[in-house]
Amino acid sequence: MTTQFFYLVLNPTEKKLPYLYSKVFKITYQHLKDLVAQQQLLEAVFRDHNHHPEDYKAEWSVGADGEAQAAAERNDEIRAWQMDETKIVRTVNWP
Repeated sequence: MTTQFFYLVLNPTEKKLPYLYSKVFKITYQHLKDLVAQQQLLEAVFRDHNHHPEDYKAEWSVGADGEAQAAAERNDEIRAWQMDETKIVRTVNWP
C-alpha cells in the first residue's frame, strides 16, 4: 500500500470566479486505478459543495510523501496566484 498527500485545485473557466483550493488529503492506495477512483470521488463531492461546478476545471497536485510538504506546496501555489491582483484565490474548508 502507498500513502501520499494531495490537494485539489479548481481552476475557473470564467475570469470573475475565484481559484479554489482544497485542504490536503491523505490517500492510501494499492494500484493507480485505486488512487484515481478515490480522487474522482473526492472531486465529485468537492464539486457538489461548490456553487458553480460546471465553471471549473479540476486538477490534482502531484502526490507528496508528507502532509507538511503537500501543504507547503499548496501554500506556495496560492501565494503565487495572489501576487496577480486580478486573480481571486480561496481555500475551501471542506469537508
